[in-house]
Amino acid sequence: MRALFFGITLAAAATSIAAQEQITPDDFLDLALGRTLSFSSIRSGMLVGEEQFLRRDLSVWADETGRCTYGRIEQRGPEICFLYEDYPDPDNCWLPFLDQGTILVMAVRTGEVQRISDINDTPITCEGAPTS
Repeated sequence: MRALFFGITLAAAATSIAAQEQITPDDFLDLALGRTLSFSSIRSGMLVGEEQFLRRDLSVWADETGRCTYGRIEQRGPEICFLYEDYPDPDNCWLPFLDQGTILVMAVRTGEVQRISDINDTPITCEGAPTS
């Protein structure tokens, strides 16, 4: 039953996202490079975390508790993938979309959707965060 629910949820998320305009990982990185993006759950509106995009291949992620980790960024076709020091999962990949001027990202594996709730130039503040 749980697998059926997950499948229906994933299909519903994919259907609603598919109606939006997908953007390429390059376009996403062009927008994000040198900036800090805040990610919020599309369902709850709660902050999931913030990510500072230092280079096209390196980021710093701070979760909602403020815990930070480095992330290596890879582009794989339409997907943008993040391999974090504390979570080196090669399948942590996302599809970026535009929805009426709002940037959304959908996890390829789970269908989780997050909204970019803020874009600013404020660096991530955590002990030991890289600067380049």
